[in-house]
Amino acid sequence: MIVVSAAQFQQLPYQRQQLYFNQYATYFNQRWHHNYSIELYCLGNFYCELWLEQESRQRHHYIALAADACLAAYSLAPHETDY
Repeated sequence: MIVVSAAQFQQLPYQRQQLYFNQYATYFNQRWHHNYSIELYCLGNFYCELWLEQESRQRHHYIALAADACLAAYSLAPHETDY
């Protein structure tokens, strides 16, 4: 297993991010923000959000998160999230 940090992951070219993500990501939870479905995954020593735009064919993107503080956004009840 190749271990990278959140900062290193964010610096990878998009195709390398996809490969790393597909190999090591473990699904954690989901939330919504406007037109985006945001899925949280654990990638070993950091978390990563996968942003999926629901109304157009935009390429999804990854946001690597080094801190556990991101978990608070996923513990809200569905009616409290920002649609």
